[in-house]
Amino acid sequence: MTREYSYDMLQETMMNERGVAMKKEEEGEIQEQFEEPSFEDFQITEEEIAAKARKKQKRQKTVKYITFVIILALLVNIWGLFPRIVNIPSIQFLLKSNELSKDSNIQAWKEAVVTINGNGRKGTGFVIDSSGLIVTNFHVIDKMNLIQISFSNGEMYSAEVIKTNPDNDLALMKVKENNNDLPALPLIQEQIDPNQPIYIIGNPLAHNFIVNEGTTGEMVKTNLSSDAIIINAPVHSGNSGSPVITSDGIVLGVIYATTKDNQGLAIPAKQILELLDIE
Repeated sequence: MTREYSYDMLQETMMNERGVAMKKEEEGEIQEQFEEPSFEDFQITEEEIAAKARKKQKRQKTVKYITFVIILALLVNIWGLFPRIVNIPSIQFLLKSNELSKDSNIQAWKEAVVTINGNGRKGTGFVIDSSGLIVTNFHVIDKMNLIQISFSNGEMYSAEVIKTNPDNDLALMKVKENNNDLPALPLIQEQIDPNQPIYIIGNPLAHNFIVNEGTTGEMVKTNLSSDAIIINAPVHSGNSGSPVITSDGIVLGVIYATTKDNQGLAIPAKQILELLDIE
């Protein structure tokens, strides 16, 4: 029996076949669109590896360069400070100071010596009265604000300038805190003889409370109003204001300068007494 197809049936069949074809075509596009990446896509090429290596090497060179610059800067600073701290004269007076400081009398004299700090500067001074009256050089405290003094035992105080004599490079300070039991050194009033054994206690270079020994020299004319005493002992920057002490523990002068040979120049204690109005 032959099957007959009407025009409508043929048209429907063709549309169904066309729909199936379009559906297959769409599925193929979707498969192509969501196709998984290949294994090669996850591999790093040799060019990429080389580029990363160059980048890492460049970064390491930069770090090394910065580190080198920092180390060089530190070495320059240390080299600049090294001669002030570690040199032959410094080693010599440190060893000598350590030896002299074993003496009980010198240990007691050290207690009356102070380090003066202010405005980034440092000098030496010493107590001449238990109430806290301190002698130093005028050039040590000139234009110095917020003066702080420290003793060898670590005690620290604030101090104020109460009297000065720039012509003789002398200054008197007073401890601000009420204190009536500070160790003090007496002042000599007699004539100073040459070749008299003396000790100097001060803060030379980068050190504190260093003891040196020597002898007195002759009186000489200087740029001060009074004559000065030549001190035959090593004197360095920072010794300004150091007491020159006899073997009896009496101050005969105060260091204020050095000669070309690193000898000291001291202001006689008589000038201190005049500043105190003591005859």
